[in-house]
Amino acid sequence: MASTPSHTPLSELTNTSLAYRKHSASPFDSLISTRHVKMDFNLFTGGVQHTPSSGQSHAIMDLFPTSFKVSLTLVFLVVVCKKLPAKPWPITVAGLPLYLTTDPDAEPMDCGLTGRGPKLSIDSSISRWHTPSMQAFQQIYGLFDSLNANINRIQWIASSFLALAAEPPYPEWRSRLPFLINNIRVGYVFGAQAIHEKALRCKVPAGREVDNEAYDVLRPGLMIASRASGDKDNSDVMTTSGICLQSPSGKKYVTVAKYGFPGGVGDQVLHPNRHGQVIAEVSKVFGETDIAIAELANVHYAKETFSAHDAPVSPFGNLLDIAELRVGDSILMDTPYNGHCEGITMKIDVLRLSPGGRPADEAEYVVGTFAYFGNGSDTLFDGCCGGVMWNEQHDLLGQFGYQQSGGDELSYCPSFNNLRRLGYTVADA
Repeated sequence: MASTPSHTPLSELTNTSLAYRKHSASPFDSLISTRHVKMDFNLFTGGVQHTPSSGQSHAIMDLFPTSFKVSLTLVFLVVVCKKLPAKPWPITVAGLPLYLTTDPDAEPMDCGLTGRGPKLSIDSSISRWHTPSMQAFQQIYGLFDSLNANINRIQWIASSFLALAAEPPYPEWRSRLPFLINNIRVGYVFGAQAIHEKALRCKVPAGREVDNEAYDVLRPGLMIASRASGDKDNSDVMTTSGICLQSPSGKKYVTVAKYGFPGGVGDQVLHPNRHGQVIAEVSKVFGETDIAIAELANVHYAKETFSAHDAPVSPFGNLLDIAELRVGDSILMDTPYNGHCEGITMKIDVLRLSPGGRPADEAEYVVGTFAYFGNGSDTLFDGCCGGVMWNEQHDLLGQFGYQQSGGDELSYCPSFNNLRRLGYTVADA
């Protein structure tokens, strides 16, 4: 039986405003404490997920009056209902990411087709529920190269790999590509479904309040713009300010979303809109990551974001090595459009930029994560791009990039790995 929740019941979820914003960023602010349903059992312990027992499944179904099926599919707790409850929905139940649906056959995440080739191995060790090292990913790429597989993206999903490419390497690929590497399952996705485009609304719905105030003290999570305007309606191209970094030479920069500054290097960064204060100038872009850095003008830029209601302000720590993140870990974000919100790490993603068949150094890989903000979430918009994402220890892992199309509602977050490798550190100005 479920224990008495230590938070507001599902039917009475309420929100609090962010304490230090001049305006509430959205009606969904500070769901962080009300979006996690705790039971008297935990299905995610020690970084490992557990299949619910019959009694635990019945306790979970008691939370959703019309539910009739509970299962663990990949990393999701899937609850099937005759009728979906009112939103907002919890992100997790008993420690697992929740996926609510009315379809008994729903698959919350594409795990690909399995190869029928031989079991293969690499030198690096791989353990379920532990993120593989970068060396392990590189060795797996080398293995696929030896098979002329043309794989350009490999994802880690807690206890399995997903290998992706634009097209199958040859007609008989299923009989030639391995179904296990170091006894870990490998799924394959080829074709258009392997390529995900942005699926964010261009405009925030009418009536939704956003934080478009001008602030004297700058920080992550503010509204920023370039001098460019939208193609259709001459509106501002809005994104979210990132983190202040110091280069090895001592210069101060702020991270921004590259796509929000179409002029590239030399484009001015303005707050809160294109008619506002010039706070920085784009000085470098990082290829396929959608991350750019802009050298700060003579401004004060803090290294902490806004505080949630009654919560202490904690400055950000370090740029996190993505290998330290595990599937199931919490990810936090704060933007002018959705306020303070939380997601769950669902995939570790390693994209290779160099052609297959030749060695690639670490700079030729783009490492990121895919996060899940709940399939009842309706809080992500184009303006969120560039918003930094961090873990519960306030170490930074990257910035919000885009939400996948195709219905699985995962959001891509390119990591700051390359910036960390180049010697950039978190600072204030």
